[in-house]
Amino acid sequence: MIEKTYCVGEITVEALRGVNLTIEKGDFTAITGVSGSGKTTLLNIIGCLDVPTSGCYKLNGTDVSHYNDDALSAIRNELIGFVFQHFYLLPYVTAIENVLLPVLYTETPVDNPRELALDALTRVGLSDRADFKPGQLSGGQQQRVAIARALINSPSLIICDEPTGQLDSKTASEVMQTLVDLNAAGKTILMVTHDAAVAKIAKKAFSIRDGLISNTDSM
Repeated sequence: MIEKTYCVGEITVEALRGVNLTIEKGDFTAITGVSGSGKTTLLNIIGCLDVPTSGCYKLNGTDVSHYNDDALSAIRNELIGFVFQHFYLLPYVTAIENVLLPVLYTETPVDNPRELALDALTRVGLSDRADFKPGQLSGGQQQRVAIARALINSPSLIICDEPTGQLDSKTASEVMQTLVDLNAAGKTILMVTHDAAVAKIAKKAFSIRDGLISNTDSM
């Protein structure tokens, strides 16, 4: 069970007030909640972008609750893939070069990185767009490039923060199908979304409110 408290001047904010959550290998889990509910704080801790004030967070069986910034950074690059609402692709390089970016920051030698990047693009259906720049791609294609980038280091966990937030309903459906296919192939996926219809696509959904998990549903 984890808690997270922030101090803003003389004010203490309890962002997480005792969250107990287990994500098993191969799960596809959605977390929903309104703005200020604590879902972003929880996502940051699960993604090793932050640590809890108290409690224990284990990733692959290892307690990382008290790791320093350098250790957390190494874990993020090797064990976690991130997909964001705004894609965060570099506009001046190609799709395959965007996918390759995490390889530049890993300490583990990578054989044939370009082949790995092309394989990742193939898995999201974009091998024929490898040499296109983001401006030449649709919003859905850009998000799939971002998913391919998240796959390049073979992470244990893929974290998606509002992955359909910038997409129309048809394109969002295509991106969600990509995530469903990856999960079916064995990838563990955690997704934060405000969209109840998107959350229903996951195998499990949790709702967070006022820093507490308020209910759970199996899809």
